[in-house]
Amino acid sequence: MKRLFGLFFVLIASAGCAASPQGWGTELQLYPSGLIVAGHTRYSISQDESLFLRAGYNFTDRGNSGKHEDEEGGGPGLGVGYRRNLAGDGAQGWLYGARVDLFFLDIDWKDTGSQGSSDVIVLQPAVEGGYGWNLASGRIELTLSAGAEINIDTNGEDVGEGAIGLLGVTYLFGR
Repeated sequence: MKRLFGLFFVLIASAGCAASPQGWGTELQLYPSGLIVAGHTRYSISQDESLFLRAGYNFTDRGNSGKHEDEEGGGPGLGVGYRRNLAGDGAQGWLYGARVDLFFLDIDWKDTGSQGSSDVIVLQPAVEGGYGWNLASGRIELTLSAGAEINIDTNGEDVGEGAIGLLGVTYLFGR
């Protein structure tokens, strides 16, 4: 597990060193059982391509859609991703990309007659598509993502994982 975290850290650090700064902002990702709130920084690698890094918090309330009758919790995470703007050079238009996040979640669960807590490391790869608009004060991008929540390490009982769809909004300041 330490190797995986180390590799993830190296990927994030390398992305920041390999490109020129393009902007920073905030990001929200809504999914059926939760919300991810993150800070977002972007680095240009070509006229129409960028890498981004994010750090944030994943709030989840899975109800009975997990492996128990009720699951809720949350935790911090880090992510790295790639976006390509089809209009080029950050212009208004369609975009697509991919990302991978690593979250460290504390999930409280309940079943009839029992309850507990599980610490889970979740790998969340996803592909995304969307549209971006340039504003006088920055840039806003709306995205739809499809991916998976994969529990790669669990301390406690197993909790929910599987396919995930997300609706996202990213705001970059001062573009």
